[in-house]
Amino acid sequence: MRVFIVKSDKEETDKFMKIVEEQLNEYGIEFQIITSSNVSINKRRLDSSSLVVVCNGSRYKDDIKSFIEEAVKKEAEIWPIAINKEDRLPEGPISRKQSYDVWEQLRRRNLDKSQISTIALSFARKIIARVLPTLYNENGEIFISHRRLDGEDIAAKIYDRLKMQAESMTPFRDVARINVGEEAQPVIDEAMKDCEIFVFVHTPKAAESEWILKELLFAMLRCIPVLWIQIDDADEKKLKIKPSEKPHLQYKSENFIEEKDLIEITDEILDRSFRLIMENSNRVFDYIKSIESLFGSRIICEHQDKMIYRISMERKGYHYPQRTIEQYFQVFGRMPTDTDLVDLNPLKENEKLDSVVALSNKTLNFAEKHGIIMDSIEDFYYYWNEYIEGKKEKIKLNRGEIVISGAFPDCDEIYKQCLTDALVIFSKAIIREGYILTFGAHPTFQELFFETARKTNTHDAKNSLKMFISNWFMERQLDKEEYYKTNCHLLKTEKKEDLNKSLQIMRRKMIQRREVKALVCLGGKIKKNKEEEGIREEIELARAYGIPVFIVGTVGGCSAEVAIEYQKNGWKNLNDASDEINEEFLNSIDYFGLVRTMLKLVEDK
Repeated sequence: MRVFIVKSDKEETDKFMKIVEEQLNEYGIEFQIITSSNVSINKRRLDSSSLVVVCNGSRYKDDIKSFIEEAVKKEAEIWPIAINKEDRLPEGPISRKQSYDVWEQLRRRNLDKSQISTIALSFARKIIARVLPTLYNENGEIFISHRRLDGEDIAAKIYDRLKMQAESMTPFRDVARINVGEEAQPVIDEAMKDCEIFVFVHTPKAAESEWILKELLFAMLRCIPVLWIQIDDADEKKLKIKPSEKPHLQYKSENFIEEKDLIEITDEILDRSFRLIMENSNRVFDYIKSIESLFGSRIICEHQDKMIYRISMERKGYHYPQRTIEQYFQVFGRMPTDTDLVDLNPLKENEKLDSVVALSNKTLNFAEKHGIIMDSIEDFYYYWNEYIEGKKEKIKLNRGEIVISGAFPDCDEIYKQCLTDALVIFSKAIIREGYILTFGAHPTFQELFFETARKTNTHDAKNSLKMFISNWFMERQLDKEEYYKTNCHLLKTEKKEDLNKSLQIMRRKMIQRREVKALVCLGGKIKKNKEEEGIREEIELARAYGIPVFIVGTVGGCSAEVAIEYQKNGWKNLNDASDEINEEFLNSIDYFGLVRTMLKLVEDK
C-alpha cells in the first residue's frame, strides 16, 4: 500500500504531521509528501490500494486539488484530518468523508493543544495498522492482569481511561466484562489467548497470587508482550517469574486520583504498549526467512503486503503417484481475528487445495475456525520439517544436554522482551529435538523453563530439564526442594566458604561433562570486574572441555560484549561454526533461525 500525505500550508497542521511522519519512519512505513513539485508523477502512482492523507482547512493550489480529485477517481482511501473544530468538514470531492477530529480526541482525553503530539502518535498508529494489517491490529485487546485484593481500584481506573483514550483497542478486565452467572475462568482464558498486549498491574499483594503467576506464564510462553506496571514499589523479589528485569512503568497509588494524572498515565501505557507490540510483531519476518529456507523453490509469495504464501510439496509414503500437497498460508505478527479468517475463505475455492492456514508468531493451539486452520508459526515449521526429513514426532531424550546460560542485561526494559522470547524459542526447540535443557537455578527463569517443558514435552516434562543449584542457595530454600524435584532433575553442588567459589563449583559440574553438547549464552550482567561475569567463566569452562559455545549478541548484556571480543579475534576456539554463522549469532534477532542452525551443527558433530 502506498501512503501519500498532502502537505498543508498551515503551521499547526504541519507540526502535527511532522510527528506522524517521524512515527511512520520509525516503523519503516514508506510515504510520499505531496507538493506542487512532485504532484504530476505521484498522480500516476495512485491506485485503489493507496491511502491519501489530506489536511482540512489548507489552501491547496489547483494542482494539489487535482491530485485529490484523481485519488477519488482511482477510488483510493482518503483520510481527512481536522485540527480545529471549524475545519471538521472536508471540501470539494471529499466533503462527505468523515475527518479524524483532533479537537475531539483532545477533548476526550481532557488535553489542551500543547499536548497534541499524543493525538499525532495515535493517528500514526492508525496508518500503521492500515499499511501493516497482519502486524498490528488497532482493534486488538488489552488484557489487564491485577490482584483484586489491592489492585482492583487502580485496574478499574486504568480500564475506564483506556476505554476513553484507546480509540479502537478494547481493554479487558474480568469484573467489567464477565456477565452475571457466567463462569469466569473460561472467559478470562479466552481473553488472554486473544489479547495483543498483557498489562500487569503489580501491586504489593500481587506476587502472592497463583493466578497472577499463571497469567504471566500464559502470556510469556505464548510470546504475548507484557507491560509491567509497578505500584507503590511492590517488591520485585517476591515475584516467582518476571517478564523483564525491571518494570516498564512505576507509579504511586496517589497518582491515580487526579484525572489529569490518569490521562497522562493512560497515554504512557498506550505508548509503551504500542512499542512492545511492534517490537514483538516485527520478528515475524525472521520466521518467514526460516520458512522460505525450509521450502526453497516449493514456496511462492502470492501477496506480499498480506504475507500470503502457497506451498506445492510432493507427497511421501505411497507406492502410486499422487498429486502434490497444495497449501496456502498467511502469516500474522498478531492474533488472527474472525474477520481475517473469513477473508481467507475465497482461497479455498481452488479444488486442488488441501488447506488454508492462518499462522501467528504467538503460540496457538491447532484449531479450525470458519474453515481455516489456525496454528503457530513454530509448530507449522516443526511439523513440515518432520515431514520433509521423515522424522518421527515423538520426543526421545537421548541426544545429550544443551546448557543455557544468561540473565537479564542492563538496557531499556522494552528490549528485555527479546531475552524472554529468545529463551522460550531456544528452550522449546532444544526439548523438541530430544535434548535435555540444562541450566543453573536462576530464579527469574526457573518457572519459565518448567512451564515450557510441560507444554513442549507433555509426556515427560521432568526428564526434559536438569537444574543445577549450589547448596549455598539450596540450604536457604529447603522448602522448595520437593517442588524442584517434581519439575526437573535437581542436582545440588557443594557449598564453599563464599558465594563466588560455590558458584565456580556449580558451573564446572554443570558444564564439564561428556553429556553436554553445547553451551548457549544470552544476556548477562556486565560488571566492572570481568572475572565476576558468570558467562565468561562458563565459556572458558566449555572451551577447556571442547564443548562448542554459541553467543547470542542481540539480547544485549555480557553476551553481546563477549561476542564482539570473539569477533575481533576471528571467532577462534569458540565452536566449529563458520565466521558467517557466528556473525549471525552476534547480529541477528531471528532466534528461531539461530536455534535451528545451532541444533543442526550439534547434530552433525
